[in-house]
Amino acid sequence: MAENRQSLDRLTAFSDGVFAIASTVLVLQITVPGLGDHTSGARLRSELAGQSGQFLSYAATFVVIAAFWQQHRRLFRLAVRHDEWAARLNSAFLLLIAFLPFPSALVGRYGTNTTAVVFFDLSVIAVGCVFVVLLLRLHFAGHLGGRLPPAYRDWIMVRTLSVCGVLAASAAVALVSPSAATYLWLAIPLVLVGVNLRYRSVIRRAAVAQDDPPG
Repeated sequence: MAENRQSLDRLTAFSDGVFAIASTVLVLQITVPGLGDHTSGARLRSELAGQSGQFLSYAATFVVIAAFWQQHRRLFRLAVRHDEWAARLNSAFLLLIAFLPFPSALVGRYGTNTTAVVFFDLSVIAVGCVFVVLLLRLHFAGHLGGRLPPAYRDWIMVRTLSVCGVLAASAAVALVSPSAATYLWLAIPLVLVGVNLRYRSVIRRAAVAQDDPPG
């Protein structure tokens, strides 16, 4: 049985809370260097340089979580109701979002380890796959009330699958060079911008229709 708007608002509020906590917890993976000589700037710079992997994994994961939050927000702005299956899929999606700080911390510490890099990539790909299934469930169950133009749906799916594509490439490269694979994550913001440019007319029309500036 379809839930009413109040229940949908509760679902989105809970989702926003999970996103906020997951993105905040990320910074806890970055440890403050311990120095014997607190006045040594050279030693501190050296320690910070040694934590570059942690900074990279933090930034990459934050961008990924922010991108999924934007997609989730856009999707549920279009929704008029949901059902139990949609709620379960959303819970599975949030479970994976909340889990991301762990693979992020793992790869931040062991960035030259193939298993750590592949584990991170597959974790984010799993998030993307579940989100696509959630989108399709809402769409084909009629919970979007006919408010999702095909081109707008394509834009959301292409953004999500593009991120997964970059991470799949990273996982493949990690089998040869884990360090090189992590630098592929820098392509994620570029890919998102490129997809936005490709669908800019769709985004503009949707923004006008929903009074929601594209982000």
